Amino acid sequence: MLPIFPGFIESIVKHEAYVGYFYSAMSVSMVFAGLTSAYFFRKYPRIKVLVVSLIVNALLMMSFVFVNNFYQLFAIDFLRVFASLYVMMSMALMVHAFAKAKDLGKTEGFYFLFNNIGYFVGPLVGGIVAKYGGVEPVFVLSGLSLLIALSYIIHQHLIKEHPSLALPHKTKNVGVGLDNIKLFLQSKNRIGAYLVSIALISWMSFKQIVIPLFVLAMGFGADTAGLVLSLTIVPCILFEMPIGKYADEKGFRIPIALGFLIIAFSVLAISISPYFLLDAALFIIANIGAAFIEPLHDVYFFKNVKKDEEDVLFGLFATADPVGRFIGPAIISTSLIFFPFQGLFIVFACIYAFAGILSFLIKE
Repeated sequence: MLPIFPGFIESIVKHEAYVGYFYSAMSVSMVFAGLTSAYFFRKYPRIKVLVVSLIVNALLMMSFVFVNNFYQLFAIDFLRVFASLYVMMSMALMVHAFAKAKDLGKTEGFYFLFNNIGYFVGPLVGGIVAKYGGVEPVFVLSGLSLLIALSYIIHQHLIKEHPSLALPHKTKNVGVGLDNIKLFLQSKNRIGAYLVSIALISWMSFKQIVIPLFVLAMGFGADTAGLVLSLTIVPCILFEMPIGKYADEKGFRIPIALGFLIIAFSVLAISISPYFLLDAALFIIANIGAAFIEPLHDVYFFKNVKKDEEDVLFGLFATADPVGRFIGPAIISTSLIFFPFQGLFIVFACIYAFAGILSFLIKE
């Protein structure tokens, strides 16, 4: 859905500047998901939470076929985003449960490798299908892809090899709400991991919203937007496993800081680039920076949390996702109201340069 969804939203809200505000509004749903996660992960097995979330997500994706006004779009996407965060949280906790502490960075890199293969294939296929068949088949295929993932999971081999997945996870006996927040804030490193995650997610929002809108504004179609989005994933496929291995051996401060600086300089270069092909290449280079950060922001968190606190605190950490998806799109829309795309690129270049400088203060 990545190459067609911003344009689909624009067709309903009637202005490209309002697309970012819509994404920001959807991030509220993710906040609710993060805040309620401690309850669900303590009460139900992770595998069950994942299965239910995949089913709900798939059905809601296919429901976009019937959307023809703003209220329908808002209601369906609000619920879809809620379910999507539970899929992400369940997978992240399961991956961490399988990983040895000394190999956490490498394991996260391996997980994100396959995650990014999906992000490479999906936009490419979605853009081509949208060009020749319209957006409706893209929504149906997106839902079906989640049902295929579901069929793999319910094959039961995961539970046979890891019986603990079928049981509710035992966690530290703490309260909910303010008690969890106080516990989270006791560690400056957890706060640092939260801020790094917000900055990374803001970049992901920037890429997912701006690239399709920018490509369309340059006179190209959804297939070209899908191609550019897919190609930005290539650096993630190539670099994330080596970066995870490097972080296990050397630490994660330098890769995170360099990652943000690469994004900053690449986005700044796009603002002065006179050629579309150069713009596309710079988007790809910018995502090299994201590849340095993506496998490490979860590691940064898990290195600073006890095993019996994971299910309680990970939901709070996961709210960095909606916060980033609120801040990033809000800045995008506000910038596009006052500036052309070139001004937007300069604004975000400044933000990521600042994030890169601050990241040198990370404590290993």
